[in-house]
This record gives sequence, structure tokens and C-alpha cells, in this order.
Amino acid sequence: MRQRIACSLIFAALSVISALVALLLSDAMAPGRVPPLLAFWGACGAGALLVGGLVLLEQRGPQPLPHRG
Repeated sequence: MRQRIACSLIFAALSVISALVALLLSDAMAPGRVPPLLAFWGACGAGALLVGGLVLLEQRGPQPLPHRG
């Protein structure tokens, strides 16, 4: 279950980044359409989603230590 949530967060981050790239490319054709702070906070939010997803993927559940015998 945790892996699905992590993958969803990573996918959401990539979607936000793709949307920001599309907005900024369209803004290159008609400057002034996208406020710089919107792009900045969108990138910060995408980074937080990405980091959160990666942290969830790296966490280990309560697993017993390997037995040496």
C-alpha cells in the first residue's frame, strides 16, 4: 500500500513539472501570462511531492533482522 502511495506522489510531481514546463513554454510566446511566483511555488510543491514519494519508497517496515545461523 505504501508503494502505491509513493508512486502516486511521484507521478503527481512529474505531472506538475510537465504542466509547469508547458505553461512556461506557452509564456515564452506571450510573455506575462504566468506570474513568476506561481511557477516558483509550483516547482516547490512538485519538489515536496517528489521527495515525499521517494522517502516513502525508501522507508522499511517492521522487518526482522536476517538470522545468522
